[in-house]
Amino acid sequence: MRWAGAHGLNLLTSSVVRAEQSEDFEANQLALIRAFRAAHPAGEAARVSHGLVVVPTDGATPEQRAKYEAYAASRLARTRAPQGPGRLLFAPDLVGTSEQLAERLYAHAAFRESDEVAFALPFTFAPEDYTQILTDLATRLGPLLGWSPAR
Repeated sequence: MRWAGAHGLNLLTSSVVRAEQSEDFEANQLALIRAFRAAHPAGEAARVSHGLVVVPTDGATPEQRAKYEAYAASRLARTRAPQGPGRLLFAPDLVGTSEQLAERLYAHAAFRESDEVAFALPFTFAPEDYTQILTDLATRLGPLLGWSPAR
């Protein structure tokens, strides 16, 4: 991160980090952002994007909600401790209503220090699931996070 900052690049922090500062995902991610900005010529104005898996359920059917919750639950164990020789930490996937998701995101220190967010979609869902998720992102969660469509 320091190299990228020192060279004036932008930063995209993802849902995977190394357990360098502690075994807490959020603490490590926040440390990366701060190290990047400390080394960047623009300092606190250096651009940071935050990438993570977020699945809003506002417009989901009961079957879709169950599928999304099962997906997140199947990946939760890997978020409890560093994984493998690289000591990788994974952020949990966030599933819930837009109001619940906005509350969780605003409570996340690294999210609050980011300039923008890049929501990642799970790889194994059906086209109608992606339509529902993207619609909820655009019409419900996005506005709660301060986003509005370009005019």
